[in-house]
Amino acid sequence: MQGEAFPQLRPRGSLIEVLRSLVGDSAQYLVGVAVMGLASMVLLPLYTRYLSQSDFGLFSLVEILALSAISISGLGFNVSYLKWFAASPSEKIPEVLGTTLWVNGIAAVVTGTALWMFLTSGVAAKGLRHDAGRFAWFLLPLILLETMQGVLLTHLRARRRPVAFSVVSAIRLVAIAVFSIWLVAARGKGLLGVFEARVLGDLGAALVAWGLTASDVSFSASLSSARSMAKYGLPVMGSSLIIMILDGAGRFFVNHYANLEQVGLYTVAVKISGVMRLSIVVPFGSAWGGLLFQIAKRPDAQVVFSKIMSYLLVLSVSIALVFSAASPVLLLILTTRQYSACLPIVPWLLFVQVITVLQYPASAGIFLGSATKWLVPIFTAGVVISLLLNRLLVPKFGGVGAAAAWLASWLMITVLMASFGQRYYPLRYEKKPLLFALSATGLVVLLGYLRGMTVGIIASSILSTIIMACAITYIWRDLLRFGIGLDATTTD
Repeated sequence: MQGEAFPQLRPRGSLIEVLRSLVGDSAQYLVGVAVMGLASMVLLPLYTRYLSQSDFGLFSLVEILALSAISISGLGFNVSYLKWFAASPSEKIPEVLGTTLWVNGIAAVVTGTALWMFLTSGVAAKGLRHDAGRFAWFLLPLILLETMQGVLLTHLRARRRPVAFSVVSAIRLVAIAVFSIWLVAARGKGLLGVFEARVLGDLGAALVAWGLTASDVSFSASLSSARSMAKYGLPVMGSSLIIMILDGAGRFFVNHYANLEQVGLYTVAVKISGVMRLSIVVPFGSAWGGLLFQIAKRPDAQVVFSKIMSYLLVLSVSIALVFSAASPVLLLILTTRQYSACLPIVPWLLFVQVITVLQYPASAGIFLGSATKWLVPIFTAGVVISLLLNRLLVPKFGGVGAAAAWLASWLMITVLMASFGQRYYPLRYEKKPLLFALSATGLVVLLGYLRGMTVGIIASSILSTIIMACAITYIWRDLLRFGIGLDATTTD
């Protein structure tokens, strides 16, 4: 978007105000997410040292199935609740929250029981190439507890209480880490201990979340509200489930064409790229959900959304390059050298995180225009691309092929979201950030081939630092060009 794109809405002061709110909330969410990341760093070395590669691969497959079940249990009410919260009078909020808890709780019991029964069947044993029956019953309480936590955390986001949100999230991950060390390392319970520890950690976090939100909860429920929220949220649930399919497709294809050990390697690459997810994508997404509908009320909302997309593109690509350069070090910290074969996969997965965070502002038009009906077709197109490319690429390229398929599918989804969103809430995007991103992406791919050489690691580290500095400089100068620097914020 050029400066004259919306001349009547030239953002003097207002954009910097929104950016400060967004960055401020993201930073507060990041406090909790940073602790999550610390706990994850404890868990990954634990899993890779005390589980065999095949057991770790099995864990990653069951984890995806559990996350998919949790997405189904949520019924898309996480987004519906944010919209209803913003539109409802304060005295109706407890009933809306109670309705969400009842509906999601019942759905969690049903999906948790179904997954438990599936994992004890012969079909699951054949498909997973391993027997998961010995720990399958833990999936029912796990899905129920995490679904209930999701509702309460969404309420904290709607209240814009990022500190409370972070406290609950941090307690959950720290508790899981502590119980995992005790059950997996000290008592040697293997995969059984992994899932038992997760349930115990979820239970502790759920109690804390309830303590922080109980005063806002009503046990009454509104059937009409449930129907309206479901109508709005079910397409969101479908898209969330498809996101899980996109995440898990590569793992299952690698398992089909190779073995569980290769799944373990691919999953380690996913976990390394997950450092960017925990530090950038999750906190931004948490803050975005609470601010999306408030930003839309501003007279200059179109400018704000467009500029956020531009700045996020420049920053996320730069950060991906930094993490790509640091991936050999992260590998040694988080796992062991026996997983070093996963390093060529990491840059591809880091750019999956870039596209994932960009889909938040890209989808603004769809949510603001109440056009969530397009989410399922859009995500279905992404799944089709993912399945086709996984089938073509995984037999020849293994984990790299799976990562490339994942990236291509997310790129398709984000482009479609932005395109359909234009019909309901038109935005104008700048060309310079896109050119910057494409150039940086080319450099990441090029330097990926030099990964095994010391000079390649040094060169990529230096180059990533330069690009990061250029990104920050570009954003700051753009803010000044629009007259919304420090002086503008004090004069408006």
